[in-house]
Amino acid sequence: MEETISVIIPAYNVEGYIDKCIQSVLSQTYSDLEVIVIDDGSTDDTAELISAFSSDKRIKIIKQKNAGVTSARNNGIYVATGKYLTFVDSDDWLETDMYEKMFNAIVESNADIAVCDYNLIYNDRIDKKYSNLIDETINIKPSKYFLKYCCCPKPNNYIWTRLYKTNIVKNSCVRFENYKLGDDTLFNFKLLPYIKRAVNISSSLYNYLQRKNSNIYTVAKHNNLAVVYADTFDSLINHYKSNGFEDYLEAMPIHAYTRLRSIVFYSRIAGMKERDIADSISIGFRNREIAKYLRDTSIVDDYGMLNSLTCEEIDRIKQIMQDAADKPENIIGVEMV
Repeated sequence: MEETISVIIPAYNVEGYIDKCIQSVLSQTYSDLEVIVIDDGSTDDTAELISAFSSDKRIKIIKQKNAGVTSARNNGIYVATGKYLTFVDSDDWLETDMYEKMFNAIVESNADIAVCDYNLIYNDRIDKKYSNLIDETINIKPSKYFLKYCCCPKPNNYIWTRLYKTNIVKNSCVRFENYKLGDDTLFNFKLLPYIKRAVNISSSLYNYLQRKNSNIYTVAKHNNLAVVYADTFDSLINHYKSNGFEDYLEAMPIHAYTRLRSIVFYSRIAGMKERDIADSISIGFRNREIAKYLRDTSIVDDYGMLNSLTCEEIDRIKQIMQDAADKPENIIGVEMV
């Protein structure tokens, strides 16, 4: 028996992508859908393209003044009525059987969330099954789950690879926060203590388009990413401490490392010089919680064992963490593990 899945799609000035995105949702083999499309004050033809789908009774169109993707996603959560909940970015598209496979997996395993693999779509290539998931059901143990599944070398922390039980999201009161980057990862990590069981699906069901004018590349060009990620790190630490989720704090040094890894990765893609990246980290991490956690390398051995890293890779991570906290110039040109 099918249950309704609420699909939340924020859209802003994506006239070249939104049609393909919505078509891929409405063409799902799983038909019991509530498709909530939030037009975030678009100034191009996005609104008209969305309206063309209004004859499908599964579509709910919300128009709001431009307030950003955070507001759009939170509004979508508020109006969602399905038993399950998921998100789609408006420039991406789904494989036809995505929701059928995710629904079957979450029901059969009695899980709180289902997580699928995804493809990275570039102009000249496709990186298939990017996070290399295997089919498995996981009873979540805080530190171990965080180290193995959230901070692995190819993490899968996106909201659009997940099917959530709606009541868990709504009852947790976890919502998206207005950060320039990392709000989806922060949402998942704050929600994690409310989730007892997850099911991973090896199938690559979501297509994540990489385009140079997307938000992540724009933010990387015009902001100090170290400051942005240090802010989201602080928010997560405060959430765990204030809500009694202290079991998760043990894994935070590795989360600090993965934030560092993202900063370096996206800064390099944005064309920043290595010296400027080091300077941005020095400024962004100064007297911040993220630097304190980077200095604690005691959990790196466990992280390495869970993710089958070599002794050399483990030692390199420890050195990178310590250098990033106190001598960022030492990580110039260094390849992240």
